[in-house]
Amino acid sequence: MIGTMIGLVAVTPSLVAEEPKPQVLIAAHRGGYENDMEDEAPENSVANIRVCEKRGYQLYETDIQRTKDGHFVIVHDPTIDRETTGSGKVSEMTLAEVKALHKRYRNGSVSEKSVATLDEFLEEGKGRVVFKADLKPGVSDHFEEIMEVVIKHDAMKGVIFRVPYRQAEQFAQFKADGVPYAKGLLMFMVSSKAQVDDIKAIFESRWIQINVSRKDPSNAKTLELIRYATSQGMQVETHAEGDAEDWIKLVEAGVRMFHASGPSKVKAFLMDR
Repeated sequence: MIGTMIGLVAVTPSLVAEEPKPQVLIAAHRGGYENDMEDEAPENSVANIRVCEKRGYQLYETDIQRTKDGHFVIVHDPTIDRETTGSGKVSEMTLAEVKALHKRYRNGSVSEKSVATLDEFLEEGKGRVVFKADLKPGVSDHFEEIMEVVIKHDAMKGVIFRVPYRQAEQFAQFKADGVPYAKGLLMFMVSSKAQVDDIKAIFESRWIQINVSRKDPSNAKTLELIRYATSQGMQVETHAEGDAEDWIKLVEAGVRMFHASGPSKVKAFLMDR
């Protein structure tokens, strides 16, 4: 689904010479919440899904945690203190306790929105955005349960799970055990050519994330790794660190998705190109 989505086009002379108008997709950090109060849509809220779609961000980057009674909810921080009117860890609360709280805006003021469940996200997001979801610490252990939720909502093509390379063995075991997942559902974070090779050999991943340095995001070593991953048939995502000059180099090397904490700025850059 991702490969056929209408994305923003970033055109540079060298890219045009190599391939026709490549798509560069935007994964909006926690849905993109730069104007959360104006939109009445706090980060990681159900209301923010339509805002993400309206802004033209193809992917909604989000975060999954698990409650004490086994429900999956959309919360970023280790605790709910910053994001809600409550305090403590999701893993030590029931779904009812989490749902009784209100989401906060960036400035700390209280909204009328509640913490979303994975079920609510998949239902509201169907046909609107693709979720790029981080599995917070310990949640990967429950991947089979998560996939039951995904399958229940017929959302195989509506979500990508981003996981660290160090968990590749765990996910290989899920695969061996017959836990169903679609081609392209897993995005591994890698840092070397050997890790690229491992992921290509074991999984059917279309996307991988190559982390970039905040101080020097388009350094020669990073660009070389991006080119290598691309040469192996992978589509590469990076964080949109640095500035427009860095982004041009990253796109020319093969980046086709930017994880952006300021998605409006990245969108303006891509449209400018």
